[in-house]
Amino acid sequence: MAGIRHDIGVVGAGPAGATAAYCLARSGLDVCLIDKQSFPRPKLCAGLLTWKTIDLLGSVFGTSVSTLTSMGIVKQQCKDYRIYARGAELYRGSLEFPFFLVDRTRYDLLWLEKAVAAGAGVMTGIAATEVDPNAGRIQLSNGDQLHCRIIIGADGAWSKIRRTVFNAPGALRRWRRQMAMTVEKQCPPQRERPYAALHFGYVPWGYAWAFPSGDRQIVGMACLHRKKDRSFTEGFRNFMAAIDLSEEAMPPWQGHPLPFGNFLKTPAKERVLLVGDACGLADPLLGEGLYYAHRSGQIAASAIKKSGLHHAVAAKNYRRALGIGVIRELCWIKLYRNLLFTGGGRRKFRGLNLFLHLFPKRLEATIHGKSSFRRLLLPW
Repeated sequence: MAGIRHDIGVVGAGPAGATAAYCLARSGLDVCLIDKQSFPRPKLCAGLLTWKTIDLLGSVFGTSVSTLTSMGIVKQQCKDYRIYARGAELYRGSLEFPFFLVDRTRYDLLWLEKAVAAGAGVMTGIAATEVDPNAGRIQLSNGDQLHCRIIIGADGAWSKIRRTVFNAPGALRRWRRQMAMTVEKQCPPQRERPYAALHFGYVPWGYAWAFPSGDRQIVGMACLHRKKDRSFTEGFRNFMAAIDLSEEAMPPWQGHPLPFGNFLKTPAKERVLLVGDACGLADPLLGEGLYYAHRSGQIAASAIKKSGLHHAVAAKNYRRALGIGVIRELCWIKLYRNLLFTGGGRRKFRGLNLFLHLFPKRLEATIHGKSSFRRLLLPW
C-alpha cells in the first residue's frame, strides 16, 4: 500500500500535539495531526495555568490571558490560596500573579483550531493502530497508512506510541511505578471558599485539591500508583468530609492517570519524538501538565525545523533541548517531592510549614516558573 505521505505525523491533538503541529505548519511543513477522539471533547483536568504557561502562550500563539477570558475559556482567576496538612491549616497567602483556571474542552479546541489555521491537516475520530518507527509508517483505524519523515507521539499518559517504540524489558513496569491515580469531582461552588487549596496528609504519597472554577468547584486527589492502597478511597472520603462536602450529594468521581515523576530522559528514538504526557512531562510535585505539554511541543517543533527533517539530527536536537529546558527542572522538582513525602508522624510536613512561613514569596515565584527549583534554597 503506497499510503499518504507527510513531512510530520502528530499522533494526539491535545495541547502538546497541537502546539507542535501549529509551530511546524507555520514554517511551511506538511503536517498531519491525528486524534482518536472528535473535538470538542471532554477532558478531565483542573486546568490550572501558571505564569510560565501564560507567558509561553503569548510567545508561541500571541494569545493573552485577556483573550482567553473574553472567549469564556478562563473560568476563574484565583490569587488567594491555602495549604493544609491533615486538616490543619499550615499557611494562607495571596499571589502577586494569580492562577487561572480554564475550561479544558474549550481550551484544547482553541489550539487545535490554531493548528488548522496555520495549515496543519487534521484527522479526528481516527485512531493510530500501529506505528513503525523505522519506516515512519502510521496505520490508521480507517485503513489508511501515513508515511512520515518524523512522527511526534502526543497521545497521552497511556501512549500507544511510547509502548510500541520505547518497549525495552521492564519499561512498562517502571512507567507504572511512577504513575499517579487521580480522581476528580465537579461540585457546586462554595462561596465561603473562593481560594485555591492544597491538602496534604490524606494519602501517603499524594495530595488533594479544591479549586474554584466559575460556576463549580473542582475537587480531586492524586496518589502514586505504587504507593496506593485501600486507604486511597478512604482518604478521598475523609478529604471530602473535611471540606464539608457530602459524597452522596455529589456526582460520582472520575479517574484518570497522571504522570508523577516518570518522565523519560531519552524522549526520542528512531523517527519518533515523544511530547507532553506521552513523555511523562508533568510536575512531579503538584502535577501541573499544561505548561510542559505546550513547552515540549514547541521544543520538538524547533528541533525538527533545525534538523532539515533529518530524523537522527532532530532526535539529537530534541533530547538535548528538552534535557536543558524541561527534564533538568523536573529532576529538581522530583527531589523536593521525595523530601516532602518521605518520613512520617508529626514531623512529616514540618519542613514545608517552616518554608511557607519564612519564604512564601520565593515558593510562589518558583511554582509560577519565575525562578527554578534548583535555586529554591539558594540565596537570592
